[in-house]
Amino acid sequence: MELPKRVVHHIEALLTGAKYLVVKPRMTVMYPEEAQILPEGYRGMPKFNREKCRSCSLCARICPANAIKMYTVEVEGEKKKKYPGINYNRCIFCGFCVDICPAGALEFTDIHDYASYSLEDLVFKPDRFAEGPPPRPFKPKLVKPMLDEEVGLKYVPG
Repeated sequence: MELPKRVVHHIEALLTGAKYLVVKPRMTVMYPEEAQILPEGYRGMPKFNREKCRSCSLCARICPANAIKMYTVEVEGEKKKKYPGINYNRCIFCGFCVDICPAGALEFTDIHDYASYSLEDLVFKPDRFAEGPPPRPFKPKLVKPMLDEEVGLKYVPG
């Protein structure tokens, strides 16, 4: 007797989804052509400054997602040093690494998204981490969310 009720609930859920599939307007940002305006202080992708780094590895130790790994790098005229690299596949943008860095070698950028066709492209070793995330190839149209009494939430040009 329980099975027919479950089937009915599943069909109702599918019909609800189908209804919202055809109902206009949708509250969708047309990424990557559009981007939502982000508030001041929004945490973007971290960037590394090699000159300031003390090789203390606090950033790697505090990272809750294990996104930061220390790499041994040969530096001209000096002994080998350890510098951080980051795996943006794992980064949760918590900001612990930036906050704990005693030398200020890590800072946030205003880039909060980076798309790639390969997971390996999102692993930045120290040299690439120091360059920072690449900028978008084009400037997206900025939109902001607004409340609408009929639709609920909709995006309007910012």
